[in-house]
Amino acid sequence: MVINMRRKDIEKDLQNAHDNGHNVWAIGDVHGFSMTLEALLDQCDLSMDDRVVLLGDLIDRGPDSFDVVRIARSDPRIHCVKGNHEDMMVNGFNLELLQNPDSDMRYWMYNGGLATVASYVRGYTDEMGGEDSERLLAQVNDDKDWMGRLPSHLILDQWRLVHAGYDPRQDLETQGEGVHLWIRGPFHSASKPIDGQRSVIFGHTPTMNLNKSFGADRWGMPWFSEVQLNDGRSASIGLDTCVFHDENKPARLTALNLQTLEVRQVERVEPWDSVEREKASQM
Repeated sequence: MVINMRRKDIEKDLQNAHDNGHNVWAIGDVHGFSMTLEALLDQCDLSMDDRVVLLGDLIDRGPDSFDVVRIARSDPRIHCVKGNHEDMMVNGFNLELLQNPDSDMRYWMYNGGLATVASYVRGYTDEMGGEDSERLLAQVNDDKDWMGRLPSHLILDQWRLVHAGYDPRQDLETQGEGVHLWIRGPFHSASKPIDGQRSVIFGHTPTMNLNKSFGADRWGMPWFSEVQLNDGRSASIGLDTCVFHDENKPARLTALNLQTLEVRQVERVEPWDSVEREKASQM
């Protein structure tokens, strides 16, 4: 069975906002950096009529995935598409298996999930070290259910919003969730537009890996495909500017305004020692 999940209610809400002149911001992979996300949302100066689409991978690697999910779920202006890390959490987060994880959980934890587990446990542990295990389990299950129901892509009149991209070798409308969450090379190297009317906005692949031909000064910058639509827009735009890396180069979170094509960015807010602590906790 091919899973290709859209949410027409979300698409309608986003299209109405855009058509009525309100800002619609697409934001790249947050990966657990909740303070940085809040700083970028402040930079976007949202009105109640504006909208935000988080392009998946809200979680893992960074210090507070639990808080990123809380922000995304509590603000009605924010919509999300599913990323491969959300999919891994849905399949892999099982509190009963923490001491003896199965293969799904080990794979997820190896890819940054251990930091997410730690953030959820902290969220339900008091100052004396007491864990509210019942509420923790309920929250994990509720968030997994929410993630499982996220759309794998959203389609507007001029835009496609997806985590990873599309496969140019397959029929566009029959591609499954696995493509939307995981594809890289064939999509990035497509020699013609995936959709002649719509630009594809995506995350998943850090843009310094797409900007290699432009040199080191392109670290932390969005990627615009040289392939263009008839209206002159890039056929695809990458927004995962890699907020989580440990290189001595810019670590940024990026937003693109679908109304004006303006790009806004913030440098990672979390101090590096908090990132190092999360890395150490995963050893």
